[in-house]
Amino acid sequence: MLTIALEGLQCYAHHGLYPEEQIIGNHFTLDIQVSIPEPEDPADLDESVNYEMLYTIARRIMQTPQPLLETVVHDISTAIKTAFPAIHHSRVTLKKQAPPLGGDVARSVVTLDKSY
Repeated sequence: MLTIALEGLQCYAHHGLYPEEQIIGNHFTLDIQVSIPEPEDPADLDESVNYEMLYTIARRIMQTPQPLLETVVHDISTAIKTAFPAIHHSRVTLKKQAPPLGGDVARSVVTLDKSY
């Protein structure tokens, strides 16, 4: 298996359950990891996953506000699998910085780990 990943993609988005979160927004960090069978020709991008496309997919989905981070990671996973059917495994982790929980919390984290 070949693993391709983007780590630490920084976004400002308006995801959150509370109306204030959807208005004010927050800082998010996104990690995406996918695995595909080893390409016969490792120099052929058509046999791999273009991480620029991973970035484009993630940025597009992050722009649509959702009440739950679970929805965001699901939508990113689904879009990536649609764009790259050869993917055998994906892992999408979304971290919200300083979630409004009434206490000192560095981040909340949601991860969707899928095998196909």
